[in-house]
Amino acid sequence: MIMKTSIKKINNMLNPTLEETFDPQSMIALIPIHCEQKVADIGSGPGWLSIPLAKYLYLGKCISVDIQNEMLKKVKSQAKKYKLGNIETILSEENKIPIDDDSVEGVVFSDILNEAKNIEKILKEGIRILKKSGWLCVVEWLPSEDSKPKYGPNKSSRLKQEDLRKKLEDNGLSTITSRHLTQHKYIIVARKK
Repeated sequence: MIMKTSIKKINNMLNPTLEETFDPQSMIALIPIHCEQKVADIGSGPGWLSIPLAKYLYLGKCISVDIQNEMLKKVKSQAKKYKLGNIETILSEENKIPIDDDSVEGVVFSDILNEAKNIEKILKEGIRILKKSGWLCVVEWLPSEDSKPKYGPNKSSRLKQEDLRKKLEDNGLSTITSRHLTQHKYIIVARKK
């Protein structure tokens, strides 16, 4: 028997109610990731992005870094649920990541820089742990005209894409891509020189 998708379901698929999220595969498609790399998900939260990264990194490792132990417990339970043995969790301070210098091939900052007290310090920490020629990915909210947008942080917490790209370039990275990821978010991918 042929099933038809109702109009309501099509609208939900085209206009998801969870505007705060994005498809992790759309980000993975834009980064120079390889299955054997070691990648740090900084500010991982409960692992929403760490899990798809770990699945892609089947010969490598995903390091979930967060300042809240409860978030890292959730990452561990998600990793167990999906039978992923390549996720490591690290409890961090906001501006000090306990990972050795030049030790990862990739760093991801997804929706955390808008919450950071000192963006410059956390970016420098991400760059510090990145190997030469490694890549760094930032996903953030696009600026909004509304002072209190319907989705995401308020207007004053949002970072301008061009300003953030300049900060990365001023810290020794070269931009690979800088574009909209969704109607509410942008992505910047840069490489350490």
